[in-house]
Amino acid sequence: MATEDPTIFASSTLPSDPRLLPTVTNAYLGTRVYRDILHANGVYNGAVGDTHRADIPSPVNVRMSVPAEDSQSETFSLDTRTGTYIHTIQSSSYTATHRIYAHRSLVHLLAFSITIQKSALWTLPVTVNLQTQFMPKSPDLDLHRGTDFQGAHYLYGKTLVPEVEGGPQPTVHLLWTPVPQSVTLSGDKTEKSWEFLTAVAESEEDVKKYFREGKSLIASGSLYAYHTQAWAETWEGCCVKADGPFALSQAIYGCLYYLLSASPSLGSYGFQFSGISPGGLSNGTRDEDYWGHVLWDQDTWMFPNILLFYPDIACAILKYRIQTLGGALNNAQEQGYKGGKFPWESAATGQEVCPEKIYGDQEIHINGDVVLAFEQYYHVTQDLKLFQEEGGWDVVHAVAQYWCSRVKWNPEGQSYHISGVMPPDEYHRDVDNSVYTNVVAQKSLNFAIDLGTLLCIPTPEEWKEVMKKIKIPFDKNRRFHPEYDGYCPVNLSQAIVLKQAVSQLQLAKAEQPLSRVGSKKTVF
Repeated sequence: MATEDPTIFASSTLPSDPRLLPTVTNAYLGTRVYRDILHANGVYNGAVGDTHRADIPSPVNVRMSVPAEDSQSETFSLDTRTGTYIHTIQSSSYTATHRIYAHRSLVHLLAFSITIQKSALWTLPVTVNLQTQFMPKSPDLDLHRGTDFQGAHYLYGKTLVPEVEGGPQPTVHLLWTPVPQSVTLSGDKTEKSWEFLTAVAESEEDVKKYFREGKSLIASGSLYAYHTQAWAETWEGCCVKADGPFALSQAIYGCLYYLLSASPSLGSYGFQFSGISPGGLSNGTRDEDYWGHVLWDQDTWMFPNILLFYPDIACAILKYRIQTLGGALNNAQEQGYKGGKFPWESAATGQEVCPEKIYGDQEIHINGDVVLAFEQYYHVTQDLKLFQEEGGWDVVHAVAQYWCSRVKWNPEGQSYHISGVMPPDEYHRDVDNSVYTNVVAQKSLNFAIDLGTLLCIPTPEEWKEVMKKIKIPFDKNRRFHPEYDGYCPVNLSQAIVLKQAVSQLQLAKAEQPLSRVGSKKTVF
């Protein structure tokens, strides 16, 4: 459906694949519209290898319909400017609007509304049917019904299986406004709205507090206004205009919307943020979208875009890595190394939760990816407080220790080698001296040394020794950087199947151009 506003995605039909339905999230709560589950920040169920976002039954899974007495038109839209999904049914006599949103500033709230408007000439009542398939059960939570509160139903329960033995089992408390089978605008009125509220929190006290706050704002008619105001403040810090096709502008706004909706709202950090997974908070149930885990995508691909516009939000993302450093230290110890080894797939504890062991064991470039995000943050903000007082130095130090314990000295080449790894190109495993891995290791050590100097903290000479002498593979005869030791295409124009453009990634992260000639030769 054509629209002149690149921030609005509209259609007269819904996609046949439910995975493509719009999502509404606010970094603490997330759901896909018309889905029977929602997810909460940091709430996972299942032991390592089976750890996934816990499915919470969703009271906002409601569909609207109007008995057709005359011709109707329908519009389904996602307004990325206001973070709102809107379904509209329109006829010559009335307009019915269904609006769903995850509140941008009051992050423990999900809400939807039904509004009926009719023309002054239409004197008959208009009824909107509401179809809900809410079931108070979950495969991941031991749920119990509690006593109703201020007209809302109450459900609570904790996750069934901790991520690690003895680990936390979060408790979820859920309050929601009951949904009737229908709502009716009487014949003597021309407009009316019905508001429905869901609150989710970790305790009974908190969920009741947030629900009361939401109800108070509904009573004053300002709940949705507060939400749109928070989104307006967010967008004030970010504006990208592109010359070119309308679809390009839409794509940019769509990408920014999904990044921002997965990130904490400006100034609203009243909860422990648990990172951004590739599929976002609305996805991540078992066997879906990396099970809701946080991977290098957060640090390498998402973080730089957020950092440029919102350094405060970027800092909140880095604090997720700080709060899970204990798990990284445990990962390194289990592998027989010093320092910290961040997991390839991370959930609540920072211990490795990847279902396939080889990725967790070998994609150690994640350590360099994490530290690069910290380095980028420092260069953009010059903020040393994160490192001096809030644990940032502990992360950088632990990663430097890991690299120095992970390398092996090769007397023949007079260089340090890193063996038995998987590069970002996951089609190759058990390789030695991945050029990408070694470059980010070198860069991590360089930043650790420089940061230690800035903080007046002495750093081991070993860090400088390894940083200077780590092997960066380079084929002098053919003047290119091979992806790893033994990588040998017949000729540089030969097509080779790689999963990632490793050479280009390596160059983007190198401190200096590795080779003016070699840098231009990338084999795919």
